[in-house]
Amino acid sequence: MIRISSIQLFSLILAFEVGSTTLFALGIGAGQDAWIVVLFAFLVGLILLIVYTQFPKYYPYQNFAGILEGAMGKKIAKPLLFLFALYFYSQATHNFYEFGVLIKMTALPRTPLIVILYMFIFVIIYILCLGFEVLARTAEIFVPYLILFLVATYIIMFFSGNFDLGHLLPILGDGIKPVLGEVHTVIGFPFGEMVVFLMFWHYVREQQAVRKIAVLSVSVSTLLLITSLIVIISVLGPELAAYTEIPLLETLISVNIANVITNLDSISVFIIFIGGFFKTALHFSGFCLAFSWLFNHKNKNQRWVITIFAILLPLFSVYRFDGLDDQRWKGLEGGVLSILLFSFLPVLLLLLIMLKRKTSSKGV
Repeated sequence: MIRISSIQLFSLILAFEVGSTTLFALGIGAGQDAWIVVLFAFLVGLILLIVYTQFPKYYPYQNFAGILEGAMGKKIAKPLLFLFALYFYSQATHNFYEFGVLIKMTALPRTPLIVILYMFIFVIIYILCLGFEVLARTAEIFVPYLILFLVATYIIMFFSGNFDLGHLLPILGDGIKPVLGEVHTVIGFPFGEMVVFLMFWHYVREQQAVRKIAVLSVSVSTLLLITSLIVIISVLGPELAAYTEIPLLETLISVNIANVITNLDSISVFIIFIGGFFKTALHFSGFCLAFSWLFNHKNKNQRWVITIFAILLPLFSVYRFDGLDDQRWKGLEGGVLSILLFSFLPVLLLLLIMLKRKTSSKGV
């Protein structure tokens, strides 16, 4: 039976939430107030997280398919689970394609994109076939290095000579409207994507600790994300940050401390690799679980599901997107509504469960 520790859950959530988000200037449509956008989105994301973590309190060690079936019956639960499976696979293609393109841009410019994608999908197949606990242990090993690299980056930026907190002023200079106009996008990405962890709560050894660990991990992730935004805007300025493809990489390239500390773009490659890998692996694992539960497959048959759909993932990703701009438009501009829809569906499910529990208790 698969069981993961609280530390492993913390590591998985942090790797998933930080992902590639620290590389980009989320909410930059609000200019120098982008960090306020993230703060507002975090508060809404916290409410969603409380909803998500209520399920293991009501149904400890019960998988999401069983929860759906118990709350809504098979006739509604099966189609809904199928929609969740499609959503997770769609998100996996977004993360996977972005991950591959960024690696190509920063580390392997002469390697065909399809080769990069297949190199990494074989790693994902290998780890997921070993079991979810292996993915959790991998996160436990790599996340301390991810945090160390990010914190080191922020410290180096601060002493680089290009750091100017004046770029963050004036706070709310254009009013609250630009901030509110960006909040929904950041709620969806990355906070709304936490919905995929509904597929994994039943693996956690200490069910009563799920909420505490999840809230702590998302809070730490938000702190890292806000710090990253402040650093990017302080170094590049809000205008340049808005038009730079990978703002964190641009800030790292600009670092030159006494001609000794230079060429730090390898740090961004490490962050891309760790973040992209775990975001892809977790979304894809969520799809495989949903698909297996949908057809009542045993655990041993999940390896076939993992292998077949993973081999198709690079082909589908390359076919689906025409480039990084197209992927970002479909993921944020065009796809944010679908992300928000699946992020808020568990709220309705929880209300239904609470209503049924209240009705049954009155009946007794």
